Amino acid sequence: MSKKIIAGALVALCIALPAHAAKTKAKKAETASDLVIATVNGNKITLSEIETVHAANPQLSSVPLETIYEPLLDNMIQLNMVASAAREEKVQDTPEFKKMMKDAEKQMLARYYLEQKAKKDQTKEKLALVYEQFLKDNPPQEEMSAAHILLKTEKEAKDVIKQLEKGADFAELANKLSENKGLTDGDLGYFSRDLMVPEFSEAAFAMKEGEISKKPVKTKFGYHVIKAGPRRLAEPPKFEDIEKELMQTQAAYSVDEVIKGLYKKAKIVKTPVKFDENGKVTAK
Repeated sequence: MSKKIIAGALVALCIALPAHAAKTKAKKAETASDLVIATVNGNKITLSEIETVHAANPQLSSVPLETIYEPLLDNMIQLNMVASAAREEKVQDTPEFKKMMKDAEKQMLARYYLEQKAKKDQTKEKLALVYEQFLKDNPPQEEMSAAHILLKTEKEAKDVIKQLEKGADFAELANKLSENKGLTDGDLGYFSRDLMVPEFSEAAFAMKEGEISKKPVKTKFGYHVIKAGPRRLAEPPKFEDIEKELMQTQAAYSVDEVIKGLYKKAKIVKTPVKFDENGKVTAK
């Protein structure tokens, strides 16, 4: 894990903790997340703070917490030390900091407001509608199955085709000669056009079931001898498999509708400005 990514958790921490704090206040019963894992100058750091940072940063959430626990805790300790030093020097009382806090408050208010509106709209009924629309927008793709024998040279591939024309067994030759040793009988299973390199897909999808390519198919991997198998339409993903994506889509719809509604009610006045050759505002 890159140090830059871990260090980026500090930013995630600053964003995530205020929202998380509001949630944890509502919890009265102690949980494992309330475990104090360190203290810095008497200030407690709980496991929930680490968990929040881990969940808030997409680059970190894909990694098990156990793997990055120590560097995250070190970052948390550093954050607490620097914040304590800043308080001692009364940074919180400076005009610059107060302005930053006002700007941050606006962002937090807006984010929290939109999050809550989106959550209210994530009902089973509305998610079902989003799922229906997803199925309409993503009709099942045609898939085909195939087997192949991968050779290093065109000459080798042509020799294999000659053997097959004379009645040799495709599966036996695949197991014996193919460079792709990880496949049994050369079986590639089912695939859509976009899952294979273009040259392979173009050749394979032009073939009929049971047909064997009459010429080697060249790709960046080598020379393929292809045997076409049955075709089918891919099964659409189940609701449960893409529920998170559906929730994100519904949230985007909700946010868009909320903002459109606010625009209709808001009184917005823009003051015209002019810019000089250096890009600075010179006049209204």
